[in-house]
Amino acid sequence: MASRKETVLKAFRLEVPERVPVVIYGGGVWTMANSGHKFEDFIGKPAEYAKLIVDTARKFDSDMVFPGSGYNNLQAGALGGKIKFRPVGAPDLEAPIVDSLEDLERLDFNRLGQDPMIQTIWQATGMVAKEIGDEYLLAPTAWGPFSLAAQFYGVERMMHGMFKQKKLVHAVLEFTTELIFRFYQPMIENGWIQCLGLADATASGDLISRRQFVEFASPYLKKLSDRARSAGALTFLHICGDTNDRLDVFPDTGADLIAIDHKTSMANCKQLIGHKMCVAGNVNPVFVLNQATPDEVRSAAQANIDEAAKGGGYVLLPGCDIPPSVPMENIRAFVATAHNAKYH
Repeated sequence: MASRKETVLKAFRLEVPERVPVVIYGGGVWTMANSGHKFEDFIGKPAEYAKLIVDTARKFDSDMVFPGSGYNNLQAGALGGKIKFRPVGAPDLEAPIVDSLEDLERLDFNRLGQDPMIQTIWQATGMVAKEIGDEYLLAPTAWGPFSLAAQFYGVERMMHGMFKQKKLVHAVLEFTTELIFRFYQPMIENGWIQCLGLADATASGDLISRRQFVEFASPYLKKLSDRARSAGALTFLHICGDTNDRLDVFPDTGADLIAIDHKTSMANCKQLIGHKMCVAGNVNPVFVLNQATPDEVRSAAQANIDEAAKGGGYVLLPGCDIPPSVPMENIRAFVATAHNAKYH
C-alpha cells in the first residue's frame, strides 16, 4: 500500500492512486481552538508547535499536512505591519503598510528571516519533516501574491488601484511574489517540503472579475509556481468563492493542483481542466462538515468523488479551510469515505 504522501502525489501527477486521496485543508484555526492554544502561544517555541502539528496530522489522517496554517498575515507583520491576535481565529494585519512606491522601496526582505514567528514556522516545519515527512506531503501555507498584496496595500484600495494605480498595484504584486518565494525557499532548500500551500482568497470571483484575474492574479501565480518548480516543489493553490467563470484560466497559473470552493462546480472543473491539472474539492465546510451529521458528510463526500474521481487527478477536499467547531466525528467520516471509495 502506498504511503499517504505517494497517494496524493499520484493525484498531482494526474495518475490514479490505489485509493481516493483526501486532504483536510489548512486546519490551523481548528487545531488551535481544539487544543486550547492560541496562535501567539508558539512564538519562539518550534518544538511545541511541531508536536501540535504532528499530533493533529495523526488525528486527521489526511494525506497532506499544512504547517503554519493560519499564520499567513505574519509575512506582512515581519516587514513592519502590526499584527492583532484574536482569542479565536487567525491573526489579522491591523492596517495596510504600503501607500506608495516609496513605501514599498523602504521594505526590507531580510526582515522576514529575523521575525520570531517566521523562524518558528521554519524550525517547526523542519521538525515535522523529520518526524512525518516521509508519510505525509507537507505544504506550509501562505497567501497567494494577489491576496498578500491586498493585505499590504489594503483590499479596498486594491480594488480601486486596479483601475487607477496599475503601476503601484503591479509593483506590490512583484514584491509579494518575491516575498512569498523567500518564505518558502529555506524550507525547500533544506529538503523539508515538496509543496507550496497557497491561498489566494482575494482573487476570488466574488471580489475580482475574470479579466482582472487574468491581468493581476494569474501572471504572479505563474511566476511563483515556475520558481517553485525550478526549485523542486509543487504548488497547491486554493481560491475561495465562485470561480466558475475562470476555471479554464487556472492551468495558466502554473499550479499543479487547484482546490475549489463549494460555490464552484466540481464536475465542470474536472471536465474543463482535469486533463491539465489536479483538481480538488469541494464539500461545503460550514453547512456540511460543520453542521451536518456524519452520514450526511459521507453522502456529500461520496457525491464529490462520483463527480470527479474517475480517471484520477483528483483529491477530496473541503471547499475551504474548516471552521474550528467542526466535530471530529465529521472529519473522520469525511476521510473514511475517501479511504473506502472505489474508482469507477
